[in-house]
Amino acid sequence: MHHDCPECVRLWNEYALATRHYLKLEGKLQIADISHDDRTVSQLRPMLEEAATERRDLRRQIEEHETHPRVDAARA
Repeated sequence: MHHDCPECVRLWNEYALATRHYLKLEGKLQIADISHDDRTVSQLRPMLEEAATERRDLRRQIEEHETHPRVDAARA
């Protein structure tokens, strides 16, 4: 990550937020599962899958962004 690259900072911040959201849902799902709360489990599973997809997509965007050479670094 380049701290002076606004796109790097933006992507990593979004990834951090998506990860926190995913982990929060995962924790709720584990509690519901342990409590045998089938209704809550069935509500949380699709939400967790969506959160996992969002994390994966952001990670892919980060990897793609980091593989592109920075224009200002090429000038140095």
